[in-house]
Amino acid sequence: MGYVFKFAYDGSEFSGYQKGNGENSVEDTIIRRLMAAGIDCGIRSAARTDRGVSAVGNAVYIDSEERPEKISGIVNSSGKNLVLHSYAAVDSTFRPRHCDMKMYRYILASEFVQLDIFSSILHRFEGTHDFSCFSRTDGRRPIRTIERIDTRQFGNVVYVDFYGQSFLWNQIRSIIAYSLLNQEANPHGDPFDLKSRFSGLADPYSLVLMDIFYAGVEFKSIPSPKFSKVLREEIHHTEVKIIREKLLLDRVTGKDLGLSYTFNHPWDHRS
Repeated sequence: MGYVFKFAYDGSEFSGYQKGNGENSVEDTIIRRLMAAGIDCGIRSAARTDRGVSAVGNAVYIDSEERPEKISGIVNSSGKNLVLHSYAAVDSTFRPRHCDMKMYRYILASEFVQLDIFSSILHRFEGTHDFSCFSRTDGRRPIRTIERIDTRQFGNVVYVDFYGQSFLWNQIRSIIAYSLLNQEANPHGDPFDLKSRFSGLADPYSLVLMDIFYAGVEFKSIPSPKFSKVLREEIHHTEVKIIREKLLLDRVTGKDLGLSYTFNHPWDHRS
C-alpha cells in the first residue's frame, strides 16, 4: 500500500518536472527531500508538466508505508515552492496517470483577447482530434480528446479552462498561441487544416494544472505548513502574475481559491 498526494508547486522555481531534468526538477526535489530523511521510495506522477508550468492540484503516488503526515511533513518543511496538501491511501497497483479528468487553466490579460472570437476558435479544439500539429512529438499517440474549453473574463484577466483525461507535450500552450494569433488573422479557419506543426507557443508561466479527478478516491486535507514568506514575494508586476500567485498561495495555505473554478465529473456536459 502507498499514498497518492495532491500537491502544489511554483513551476518557475524548478528546472522542469521529470526526474533527471536538471538537479532541481519537481520529481528530483521530492525524492531528494525524502531520501535526506531516510525514506527511500519510488514515486509515480500523474502529470509531467512543461518546464515553467505550475500546479495547485497535481498528483504523485509515493510507495511508502510511512504515515502520510510524516511524508508530507518532510517534503513541506524543506522549502516554500512545493507543498503536499492532501492525500488518499491506495494500493500498490495505483497508477496516477490513469485519471478520469484533468483540468488546466491558462491566465491571460484581457487586453490581448477578443473574447467572442477567441472563444469560438478555442471551441474548435473540443472533441477527439489528431493534435500532431499542436504538440511536441514524444512518441505518444497524438489522438486526444478535449472534453471542454471554458473561457471566462474576470475584470482584467481571462481564464481559459481545459478539461480532458490526457494532454500532450506543449498541447495547451500551442492551442492558446494559435487562438490568440488567429483572432484577426484567420478567425473562421479550421485549425486541423494545418499540414505542419504550428510553431507558436504561449508562455508556460501563465499555465496552471488546477486539479486531477479520480473516481472513487477521496482525498484528506493535510494541515498547511506555516511559511515565513509567500510562494513568490514580487506580485506587483502584472495582474496576471497577481492572480496566478494568489491561486498558488491560497491552495498551499488552505484558503479558498481566490477566483473559483468549475471541476465537473467527466460525464458532465457544458450547459
